Amino acid sequence: MESEEKHPTWMKFIELALLMSVSALLGTLYSLGYLDRILGQDLTFWFFCIILAIVILVEGFALTGFDADDHFWSWLTTGLGMLGTVLGFSIALAGIEVDALSDPATLSAEIGSFLKTVSFAIDTTMIGLSAAMVMEAMNKVREMLYGNNTAQEEQLPENREG
Repeated sequence: MESEEKHPTWMKFIELALLMSVSALLGTLYSLGYLDRILGQDLTFWFFCIILAIVILVEGFALTGFDADDHFWSWLTTGLGMLGTVLGFSIALAGIEVDALSDPATLSAEIGSFLKTVSFAIDTTMIGLSAAMVMEAMNKVREMLYGNNTAQEEQLPENREG
């Protein structure tokens, strides 16, 4: 009985430590200037905020012991990343001035504009897939710590023997 009450504390500590390491990684990316570039583009900023809100919500629920259905949310963030990819390439291709491609004076500006929009496509893919990997990894960690039960199910009195 004593060991059952001791486990949730260190298990929660492991979960929290892993989530804090993801936060530290985001801080590092920001300090290196990578997130500045991403967050400087309006559309990428909105995709980043939506996906980050999903991760915070899902991991917050899971940390408190509720079943958060990580697989669905991982699928959703991956889908949002892919949607951003398609949207980015579509905007980039629609923005090409075909007449400007034949003029060497405007070609450089066209290529720069195209690449800036394509970077949105690539960034949203990276953001969506990264969020999905974090949620799936945390789901696997919780499965290893608690088995198939969520932390809440582990702590319910009717699930304890004795």
